[in-house]
Amino acid sequence: MPGRRHLRAGMRPLWLLLVLFATLTGSATAQVLYWDTNANTAGAGSSPSGIWTTISFFKRWSTSAGGTTNPVAWTSGRDAVFSAGADAINSYTVTVLGTQNVSSLTVQEGSPTFSIGTINFSDASPGLTIASGSTATFATTSLTSASGNLNLGGGGVLELATNLNLGGTLTFGGGTLRLTDADLNIGTLNITANSVIDFAGSASTLTLSNLVLGGGVTLTILNWTYAVDFFTSAAWAGATYDTMGSSPMNQITFNGFPAGETGWDSFDNQIRPNVPEPATYGVLFAGIACLLFAWQRRREN
Repeated sequence: MPGRRHLRAGMRPLWLLLVLFATLTGSATAQVLYWDTNANTAGAGSSPSGIWTTISFFKRWSTSAGGTTNPVAWTSGRDAVFSAGADAINSYTVTVLGTQNVSSLTVQEGSPTFSIGTINFSDASPGLTIASGSTATFATTSLTSASGNLNLGGGGVLELATNLNLGGTLTFGGGTLRLTDADLNIGTLNITANSVIDFAGSASTLTLSNLVLGGGVTLTILNWTYAVDFFTSAAWAGATYDTMGSSPMNQITFNGFPAGETGWDSFDNQIRPNVPEPATYGVLFAGIACLLFAWQRRREN
């Protein structure tokens, strides 16, 4: 079958080109870029503030984990690491111009604040990893996800001072989620490791369609103020309305309130500690008023 052999031989270069193309594009998508503001000097600088953009004039990224290569401009869809080396230990500001697409974002030291612009997680399973001891603050920068999902972990602090809407699943694998006067709306919050949610600032809300707590996992709530901060979920896997003391309700503890006394209100889906409702306060005040009145009458007699 000489004709078939020639056909197969002619197809080999095409297959080789396709495999080579897939390999090159796959490796390009997965390539890690390290934030680096001090050219090819090792590290990134102790406070590496700078502008994040694809414009070639602003070359703030290194292909070297140690930051020893000449910096390059950002390439859309890469994995972003803050920062090159290990010397970026201070707080610094990253000014985001326009929308920057990332596959994942990692803060391995220091505490960057992202201002203006948008960071969009373009990967199907995006990861936001913040190392323990570091804080990543989204001050005026919007945070979006093309898939609606986000995996958060690393043990550090994600501080949101801007509103965030995720229609998919936020998988929370440890660390602190700090809401500083922010509204966070999530499809499903899936907590897979001991974690903290901090209602910082004057008023914040966390609104969920569904809450899932892994077995043995604890969630600690900090700085929550009754009737000011709101934590609600339309559904809560395994939970029972208007009940306290059993799992998974007792896996959530509000700091300053008794452990194991967290409930889920049926009338508004609010998750809260055991605090008196306004009607209860009214009964208490009425009782106190009656006692004071009776005491005053006895003194007059």
